[in-house]
Amino acid sequence: MKKIVSLLAFVAILVLGAPVFAQSEPIHVKVGPTSSSITLSTEGSLMKNGSPVGSSFNATASNVSESDVFSSSAGYIAIGGKPYRGSVRFIISGNQLKSVNIVDVDDYIRGVLPKEIGTTTPMEALKVQAVVSRSFAYANRNKFAKYGYNLDDSSASQAYAGMSVESPMTDRAVEETRGQILYYKGEVANTIFNATSGGETEAIEEVWGGNPSPYLIALKDPYSLNTRHATWQAILASADIRKAFPSVGQPTALEVLERSSTGRIKSMAVVGTSGREVMTGNQFRMKMGSIKVKSTNFGTEADARPVQAPMAVMTAMGIRPYANDRIISAGGIRTGSVDAVIRAQGIEKANAQKATYNDTMPIGDSITLKGTGYGHGVGLSQYGAIEMAKAGKDYKAILSFYYPGTELR
Repeated sequence: MKKIVSLLAFVAILVLGAPVFAQSEPIHVKVGPTSSSITLSTEGSLMKNGSPVGSSFNATASNVSESDVFSSSAGYIAIGGKPYRGSVRFIISGNQLKSVNIVDVDDYIRGVLPKEIGTTTPMEALKVQAVVSRSFAYANRNKFAKYGYNLDDSSASQAYAGMSVESPMTDRAVEETRGQILYYKGEVANTIFNATSGGETEAIEEVWGGNPSPYLIALKDPYSLNTRHATWQAILASADIRKAFPSVGQPTALEVLERSSTGRIKSMAVVGTSGREVMTGNQFRMKMGSIKVKSTNFGTEADARPVQAPMAVMTAMGIRPYANDRIISAGGIRTGSVDAVIRAQGIEKANAQKATYNDTMPIGDSITLKGTGYGHGVGLSQYGAIEMAKAGKDYKAILSFYYPGTELR
């Protein structure tokens, strides 16, 4: 009965919304594929609303309801053969079922870390990911509220695979940071992360628009310059581009219309014999495949334009070259960002980097793209965090670097 009351309270929160989400509350994660029948099993006694149903149960839309909660005396349930800690409920759509794992947040993180950053990386980097993934879970707890759950098990939230991927190293990282969350001015920080920035992180508004965030800003990231995937190459066939953008006819070129201060493409066009289609760099990347086109910072050759030398700015330590220091900006003293800063020549933007790659890219039978970084570039660079850990930085220092101005509690 207690679990049913808890479930009803959760549904009420999803419907009515809630400004506070207690850390003691479990989260509801949609896992696995949607199917007309889903088999639950366990080594202990499987229970439906507290009543035993044997060691396995084949759930269908005809024998379960959305208020039913399945639990196990073993503390876990296998969904389609894959074990998950906590309990399970279903969302029903016609004759189709979606499985929802009701799980303690730290048990959820145990199933996230191995998928997101591996099991053999330095401990301080694993602890960084533990804090980041935990904070992300709380900050995005209502991401899929309208669908009846908090998060899913894909990269749309965080990759999550339950008990099957847990390891002693990642479990230790979760335990040694248990309950620790990043905050910014009293609110849980939205700790977005990516594989590698390639040398400079991106401001959140440059990727998804909207308002800027004081801790998700463009930063020089020397730790990510020589990591895996810091640079990449992708060959795109003309036929694949035409299939993705049929309205342009036979594609003849890619044209960059606008880049961010870090060189990532904000706006571009696919040009062809029948016209042109304008889109964001991220839309192009998703259409062509985010694993192949690893970032939006690409071209076909290096741009010959020189990169602007670092400017000298007023920092909390005096006049020095701009390099992510605490600076005197139009918004007060804060960590260097995209703010206008006070310098000898007047007030101007701090980050005036030139694009690295060319903006006009002809397409023949194929086009070879050369790029920098893997992912959107916002927030933590996972490979950068690994390099910082190898250099002796602890997890708190790494978090402070990638999320400036945040507080760990």
